[in-house]
Amino acid sequence: MKRTFLCLLALLFLTGSFAAAAQPGITEITTVGTGSVSLPPDTATVVAMVETNAPSASDASSQSNQIYDHVVAALAKLGIARADIALSYYNVRYNPRPPVVSADMSGERFGYTVSRSFKVKVRRIGAAGAVTDACIDSGATSITGVFFGLSNSDAARAQAITKAVANARGDAEALARTAGLRIVSTKSMGLGDGGFVGPQGIVARVETRAATPTDLDQSNVDVSVSVKVVFIAEP
Repeated sequence: MKRTFLCLLALLFLTGSFAAAAQPGITEITTVGTGSVSLPPDTATVVAMVETNAPSASDASSQSNQIYDHVVAALAKLGIARADIALSYYNVRYNPRPPVVSADMSGERFGYTVSRSFKVKVRRIGAAGAVTDACIDSGATSITGVFFGLSNSDAARAQAITKAVANARGDAEALARTAGLRIVSTKSMGLGDGGFVGPQGIVARVETRAATPTDLDQSNVDVSVSVKVVFIAEP
């Protein structure tokens, strides 16, 4: 008798669990929404390069340090803080001179070459062109990139998320209406891939600059986000 009672309890438990899991009349609708915000940039990053060459590594390194100090001093006159200048790449390579230098090697540099790349954060975006000019004028051998962005992306990202969720809900409601259903709640949601797609200007290697100041065009920065949402719909 006791065994029969336990079997009945187990049967009732399984039956109840199955009924709860089945949830008749409830439909899950999964949609992916996207949202984007386009804002004018308020910061810029200038990437510059200093390359020096000498028969010895110490001479090439010393020349690199001197030029870099000149660049930093020139940027300070523009109001660029030392903390906004950061080293991104440093390399020393050796190219031995062969016994015979052929005609097709006329442009080859032998000895030690020191390459130093650094980033300059420009908080006054209108000064980006002046920063590139100051780098070249004070000894930098090239400007390898100018990137525009936002100093505070949190507010823009929040706006993009709001638009993405609204987009996902709109699609879910359209699907529900087609099936004669209505959205009653949200089961789950999560962020998908998203990020910044901003303008990027790559400037070719230059040894000198034109007499007129450099003027850099600035297009908007796009902040885009995607979300995946699971809605609950009922008749």
